[in-house]
Amino acid sequence: MITKSFFVLLTVVLLSGCSSLEFKSKTIVIPETEAVPELAHSNGEFEVNKIYRMFEDEERSMQIFGWTDDEHLIGKIMSIDMGQTMRKIDYRKQTSETVTSLNINAEPSQLSPDRRYISLYAWDEHEGKTTKLYDLKNDDTTTIVDNNFPSSGMIMWSNNSRYVAFFLWDDQWREEKLHIYDVTTKKLKQVEMPLSEEKSWVRYAKMSDDGQTVLIVYNQSVLFGKLEGNQLVKIYEHKLSNDGAVDYLNNDQIMFVSENNLLFVFDRRNKATSILSEQIGAFRLTADRKYIAYSKDAQNTYVAKLQGNNLLNEQEVFKGMNPAQLEWNPSGKKLYVNGWKSFDAQRKSKTSVLNAMQYIIEFK
Repeated sequence: MITKSFFVLLTVVLLSGCSSLEFKSKTIVIPETEAVPELAHSNGEFEVNKIYRMFEDEERSMQIFGWTDDEHLIGKIMSIDMGQTMRKIDYRKQTSETVTSLNINAEPSQLSPDRRYISLYAWDEHEGKTTKLYDLKNDDTTTIVDNNFPSSGMIMWSNNSRYVAFFLWDDQWREEKLHIYDVTTKKLKQVEMPLSEEKSWVRYAKMSDDGQTVLIVYNQSVLFGKLEGNQLVKIYEHKLSNDGAVDYLNNDQIMFVSENNLLFVFDRRNKATSILSEQIGAFRLTADRKYIAYSKDAQNTYVAKLQGNNLLNEQEVFKGMNPAQLEWNPSGKKLYVNGWKSFDAQRKSKTSVLNAMQYIIEFK
């Protein structure tokens, strides 16, 4: 392993404000059948209590956005007749209740970190193209853009849930334009980017909590820029892995996985980069940024504690699966994992399972 740095999917499950918790570790192994894997004994700081397989029969039609609280998730389920509903899910009871019905042409994008809003875009013959925020608390929507919706389909929240960033296609200039919506002031502004025309294939953008900088993921690269009025001035740029994993650690530091799967942290205050680990894929930080969950070697899931530019007490907690999505619950004691059997696990299995599988890992 290389020097330790910070961000990707390494951190552990821990309460968003509970630094005194200590866990012991056990490894979860995906067997050759599709049953919920058994816990395997392992010494360490983390201890897996239980794992749950989610709605096995509905996995193909279910998309999870995140946790509404410590016990429930929210997601979209597509029915056989192509109808869509947003549902609150009780993973223990394997039940769900409808939050709202969705237009067949509506596409939810992301749950806000404060679990209040779902960003989405839609189009119909009456309203045309619209970009909206659905309020889970008040059961209503706010339209933030009329007659247009994100060209990449990604509407990203800042970690404090104040800002929403997305790209709109400009027919006049024939290019994507970055837009940032302030949920507090209810103002939308357009930002000019330092990207040349050949670099304009953008995946998404994310604003810092203080509203001063923006991360832009495009062409398998990350651009870290500072806002000066309506102009974005480049601070740093680096190639990304295929997963495109990147996030803010704080207003001054970003974490990302490089093109050769190294976990990096960049600090704009001193322009320093640090390497925390290697062979990293996807990752997700807890809300308090103290712990990280991540995939490694494209086949196993780990958790670790972030301290400075180091990953401490790394533990393998789920084995034989390559996660594409990881979501911590608010307290950091549960982890949603969505992914596929790893290549090695598929080779050992009599029947290769290619469908995505979804689990909840509970930690003691």
